[in-house]
Amino acid sequence: MRCYEIESMYIIAEVAVLYPESAAFTQMASRSCKRVEIYQVTGGTEYIVHDIDENNVIVGKAKITSNVKLPESMSVAGFGSNDQLNAGSSTSDQNSVCSEGTMVGGGSKSTLPPTFYPPSFGVTVLGNSHGFDAKGSVSGYVLWINGRGIMIDPPTYSSATLEREGIRPRTIVGVILTHCHADHDAGAFQKILTGSPVVVITTPTIYKSFIRKYSALSELSEGILQRSHRFKPAIIGAPLRFQGATFHFTYTLHSIPCVGFRVEWRGRSMVFTGDHFNDPDAIEKLVENVSVSYQLLFIGKGVYT
Repeated sequence: MRCYEIESMYIIAEVAVLYPESAAFTQMASRSCKRVEIYQVTGGTEYIVHDIDENNVIVGKAKITSNVKLPESMSVAGFGSNDQLNAGSSTSDQNSVCSEGTMVGGGSKSTLPPTFYPPSFGVTVLGNSHGFDAKGSVSGYVLWINGRGIMIDPPTYSSATLEREGIRPRTIVGVILTHCHADHDAGAFQKILTGSPVVVITTPTIYKSFIRKYSALSELSEGILQRSHRFKPAIIGAPLRFQGATFHFTYTLHSIPCVGFRVEWRGRSMVFTGDHFNDPDAIEKLVENVSVSYQLLFIGKGVYT
């Protein structure tokens, strides 16, 4: 893995290298010819492009924001396709990987993601596992209202999931944050720092915890984080209007403040519980204990009769 510092940003991975049609395979393997190198910047939505001459001198560079996709039929002027890169190389050379991790030669043919048409009212599942599953993606969803998406506790790297499913990032206009456990808020932190601006919807209590937590973890000031998005407070017991729908938020029984909600749109509705203590018998015992505690409290103050 290469790591360069350019314009105070760190490049964390090499994405691709383009070679001229005249380059021999040995030159490509040793990188002793003109080429264009593309690197990914921390965060995953920006790329640095280097134009390098035959003396390994960077003669030009540019920064590209967001993802840029080219169909396989297109090529950069003066540079060939994979078939031309493979010319002159043996079968054993194809699909080989250079020491820097760059794919040289053929490989499986990439396919474009499917076209996705957002529903007027529906849900897309981004993950269905939990925070203690090393092999699965934590639970997260996209709530679709009138063709626009609101991510609910987006999993980490959910932007890549959206791309794989053919969902255009700009169709996502909001994020609902239910609580500040890492398996629910880490993806929200990534989302507000990358891509187009979104609206963060949660209670003021949860929002303050979220900003304070990720300001400490990222060493970014709370002001910078707050300016990266718009906050729309969810008030318990008061309806919230967003994208033409009405939300009714409520706290759930969890180890830290956590919300669920009911959303209504044109005569249809859904309920999202959020994390909660789903044990009716234990909940009933808690209610009994709370009732007894209040009675003892009132007796101690001379109020209970």
